[in-house]
Amino acid sequence: MTKDWAASVNRIFRTISGSKRVDKVPFLAFAGEQMICRVTGKTVKELYSSPKVYANAIITTFEFLNTDSINVPSAYAGPSEALAFAEANNKLDTIKWFDYQPPMCNQGAICKSEEDIEKLEIPDHSKNNLWKNSLLAAKMINEKIKFPQVISLSIWSVVQELRGIEAYKDMRRNPDLLLKLCEKIYESQMDIYENWLEIVGMPPNVFIAGYAFNRHMMSFQDSMRYEGQFIKRMMNKINVPFMLHNCGTSPYFTEVVKEINFIAVNGSHPLDIEYWIDFKKKYPKIVIIGANIDVSREMLTGTPSDVEKKVKENILNLAPGGRYICCPVCSLPWGVPIPNILAIPKAIEKYGHYPIKIN
Repeated sequence: MTKDWAASVNRIFRTISGSKRVDKVPFLAFAGEQMICRVTGKTVKELYSSPKVYANAIITTFEFLNTDSINVPSAYAGPSEALAFAEANNKLDTIKWFDYQPPMCNQGAICKSEEDIEKLEIPDHSKNNLWKNSLLAAKMINEKIKFPQVISLSIWSVVQELRGIEAYKDMRRNPDLLLKLCEKIYESQMDIYENWLEIVGMPPNVFIAGYAFNRHMMSFQDSMRYEGQFIKRMMNKINVPFMLHNCGTSPYFTEVVKEINFIAVNGSHPLDIEYWIDFKKKYPKIVIIGANIDVSREMLTGTPSDVEKKVKENILNLAPGGRYICCPVCSLPWGVPIPNILAIPKAIEKYGHYPIKIN
């Protein structure tokens, strides 16, 4: 049966907007290069070699997993952005390539010293092959299945790639240097956005990977200083709704939504469903994407029955009233059993049709 992407578009974006015209809870998944390679049998370099090959492999994977979402995993301020900075600064030796996972940076190697940060060149993403092919793949997906592609940006994710553990020392020893690095990363993120506009078009939303917003990493004050203030600047320049992704184990969700106008939060922690029930009561107009479905727990080590129970718990507690999207967080790892992934849309069919039947 051909995938009805038009129904998925309506399901996802109506849920995000708070519409009552939603047939069932949407299923969003982060299927990265590892999962795409696993489903299609292609290597990462084969995926990246051609926008057409890449786009078709992405569509095949997300259709196989029966999701309501689809995205280009490399069009994200993580490994791809580290690669862009490495190329712009003649440090490609800091990048390691793999057959079935995205290229990884030796964290901290690109900005080892203060001089490295002072001289750091901003990437021109229009000249980087991976970014060009990723954005062209996003354009092709949009054209082929009419699914609007959401742009993903970040500050702290890139800080960790470029500066590594030294960034945490800089907070106390040299905060001005760290802010200078954040400023350069902000400029790079805006260059991604300009290239996105030119190739893909205006995104319906911006997905922020806000990894600074974690208690185990820094104070909330520092998270606002080194990431939050830059997100606010992005919002002033990009006039579309912003959503927050944070796959950390102790996120500042309740704190950050008081400071930044996010329309949705996406995470897997806290694991206590009562936290999410309380969050929904306090912020009924903020979409919850995920809640406590963690890819390293039931998804990875459990059974389809275990996954069904977790999905049911989330749907019955968070879907009534709308603005809930079922999503395992974060990226689906290579070893997660396929039946466990497919258990999610099956559980949604069983429990997730509106109106939600609590009993």
